[in-house]
Amino acid sequence: MTTFRQETLTNGLCLVFRDESNRYFGDYHRVCIVVTLSFALAGLPDNSPEEASFRAEAIQKLGETLVVTRQLERMAVPTASVTQVRDNLVDDFLQHSAVYLARPAAVISLVQAELTAHRSPRRYV
Repeated sequence: MTTFRQETLTNGLCLVFRDESNRYFGDYHRVCIVVTLSFALAGLPDNSPEEASFRAEAIQKLGETLVVTRQLERMAVPTASVTQVRDNLVDDFLQHSAVYLARPAAVISLVQAELTAHRSPRRYV
């Protein structure tokens, strides 16, 4: 698990990219990049009673920092292409997601999603 890149977006959301790739057969690798998004919940707005309540609930249920992870993966990558594929996965993620994630409302949406998941009981089938 090697952190090889870090980006901080304009809204304060921090993206950390860790390489968890491995060789699984002969010359073939599984390129696996774990993206960790983190944001200090104290940075949420509290200009109104609703915002203050939302911020307090988020901190109480999720802790001081929101942490969300995503995994980017590509299988059967030859050794000679591992670095290029790794960089392409990160660049594609940033190209397609960074604009959305950099919006001021994106952090609130992420917190709402995590709170909803936290409130919902897990169902096992």
